[in-house]
Amino acid sequence: VVLDKMPFPTPGDPLHSARMRAVEEAGDSSFGQYMLPMMTLALKQGFGRLIRRSSDRGVVAILDERLTSKGYGRQVRQDLPPARFSRTFRDVHKFYQDALGQSAEFAVNLWLDADGGGDVHWRWQVLRLQDGRADDVDGVWRDIPPADAAARAGVDALANLRQRIERAGHDVGRYAVEVRVPQTVADALAADTDAAASAPLTAWRQEATAWQALAYVAIADAVTPPAKTT
Repeated sequence: VVLDKMPFPTPGDPLHSARMRAVEEAGDSSFGQYMLPMMTLALKQGFGRLIRRSSDRGVVAILDERLTSKGYGRQVRQDLPPARFSRTFRDVHKFYQDALGQSAEFAVNLWLDADGGGDVHWRWQVLRLQDGRADDVDGVWRDIPPADAAARAGVDALANLRQRIERAGHDVGRYAVEVRVPQTVADALAADTDAAASAPLTAWRQEATAWQALAYVAIADAVTPPAKTT
């Protein structure tokens, strides 16, 4: 669950405005006695959307620095359901590693857009999962099947990541990578090597052997990439 800001009531809403005015007329603080309790209740409802059973686990990301910078933030955190509080992105990554039983430290995102005439617009993104830092490259290849385009782009992405890791003095065989690819080409990339495999698919499978493991995640073909980083 992601909340981009703390869900305070809208003061301009006639109902909230009337209630706040009544609190003020009674000599109390409308913020402390009305706005803050209503906001805390909305936060609890956000937790409830995620945790419905005692065995459920998850992350509630509150992207609002007021939760820590304002004096009322500490009380709000204490009023929320029991949970570990962290401001470190690495902790989120570690949570998902444990919850999903995956060891991937990096992800490769691949997007393809075939124009119907044999040209494939492609883009890859290498993502460091512990902090969300990403780099990407895009381009167009002509007269190439989508599966081959995905394999070729994937080889470029893994080679780029491998060079960085090796420059840092580490062995890529220690690292697992999550590969996120369109559903239509996921099976082709994950399949075992066969004699009829194209050159790009053969190169992909050869590059894959350098890594501890590749975990494939199929994404819907309609998923569009985020804005290109600069």
